Amino acid sequence: MPLVDYSSESDDSEPAFGTEHAESDPGGPPPKKKQRTVTPPGTGSRSKFAGTRTRFPSSDALPPLPAAFHDLYAATVRTSTRDDPGLHQGRTRQIPHVPGNWPSHIYIEWHPPPPVHTLLTSLVSPLQEQLKGIGPVKVTSFLLSDLGAPQPLHISLSRPIVLSSAEKDRFLGDVEATIKASGVAAFGLDCSRVEWHRTAESGRSFLVLRVYSRQWSTRAADGDDEEDAKSAGKNNPNPQLTELLRRCNSVVAKYGQPELYRWAEEDDAEEQVGNAFHVSIAWSFAEPTEELRRVTDRLCGGNGAHDRIREIQIPVEGVKVKIGNAITHVALPQPGKTALERGTKNLLGL
Repeated sequence: MPLVDYSSESDDSEPAFGTEHAESDPGGPPPKKKQRTVTPPGTGSRSKFAGTRTRFPSSDALPPLPAAFHDLYAATVRTSTRDDPGLHQGRTRQIPHVPGNWPSHIYIEWHPPPPVHTLLTSLVSPLQEQLKGIGPVKVTSFLLSDLGAPQPLHISLSRPIVLSSAEKDRFLGDVEATIKASGVAAFGLDCSRVEWHRTAESGRSFLVLRVYSRQWSTRAADGDDEEDAKSAGKNNPNPQLTELLRRCNSVVAKYGQPELYRWAEEDDAEEQVGNAFHVSIAWSFAEPTEELRRVTDRLCGGNGAHDRIREIQIPVEGVKVKIGNAITHVALPQPGKTALERGTKNLLGL
């Protein structure tokens, strides 16, 4: 095997292997071994290797992860084969887990951008501290995981439901078909306020952001007359979400599962359904008492917090269907595209 031919940079530090006695007198004593001199850092002598460290691009220069990446790691690891409230901050399943059944959910996912995440954290954290003296009231945030990583939030389009193995594929196909046939294109939502919302089925209170369609808020600001307002759906602050919910409820009912916001539909009050949509940012087992609401209103309504909340915008570009640990993204078409353009795929099938 040939010897490695090192560059000339190493010649001044040590002689090449096998040449250290080449110039010495064969009959004389062997030369003394050359001692290395170690120069402490900062003494003026710069190493020849200085400046050769690899520089990696900063996180700001890296491209964002594709949206589908979040769907691959959205489920948590199961650490128990049975329901254990101790693993979930004391929460219990609304529908007990049965082997062979698939817990499912239809929703719109939202990843708050860093400035919005900071704003929401600045609302929840002081509330957690101040409410410790009431009761005490424990408030658990949805904004961060147990490891402190930012969590995605969501707007529900179904209640937690359960499907059998024989139903899950047909259910997914039916949901995809009805959403694509809805005629609802991608849209935007604005936020109005923060308040407490109690659900009897879960036994918990949720701190929520109320949302409404940006299209509705624009029309409401225009001051249309009563007839124009009715034709434009001004009385319903969320016409797109209401249509998506109606279609999802139709599929859910077909499979014998409970519908979301059925209490409002029974009264035939579309406006009530439109006002029910929200994004949960925290939760508590405590009842929303007057004292709890007063403290919340003071923290979330003062010092300009209310105005900053109203500046939050939520883009809605699709609906997610979670069945077990598998998540399917059903994209909404972009506004203005024709039916032919909506169905066109590129060479990669995307």
